[in-house]
Amino acid sequence: MDMQQIAKQARASISKYCIEECKAYCCRKGYLVMSKKEADLVTNKQTDFFLEKGLIKQLQDGRYSFDLHNVGCYCPSLIDYKCTIHRKKNRPLACKEFPLFIDGNLIKLSVRCPAVREGLLYPYIVKLLKNGMKLAKTNAYADLDISKFNF
Repeated sequence: MDMQQIAKQARASISKYCIEECKAYCCRKGYLVMSKKEADLVTNKQTDFFLEKGLIKQLQDGRYSFDLHNVGCYCPSLIDYKCTIHRKKNRPLACKEFPLFIDGNLIKLSVRCPAVREGLLYPYIVKLLKNGMKLAKTNAYADLDISKFNF
């Protein structure tokens, strides 16, 4: 079986949990780094408004950073804990793949996700490991967006 397909099944397996239990924590307390086109989709073409209000920042590389944790607002595409752009093919990659990312032969899990912390993806992780994948080591800083820090 294709590893991406297993990962997709894993993500789908927690959708009810995301809506009913964790209340879309990632969309309320997460962050996105995205292109202008993706930012326009997420904000319903109001990227400039969000920029003016300081809710979205443009990064040096031209991408946009939307830090939902610090701005105190939900993702504008979230209504009643459901994503209104979930079926859009051009939504940000982080939205498509959260909380399970496949990077080559590595499985990367977001430690910020309550479903990951509760082990709800375990059966799928086992399938991926049995197919030769390796679990990437994570730490408390694994999901930290370092683009906002000045070094």
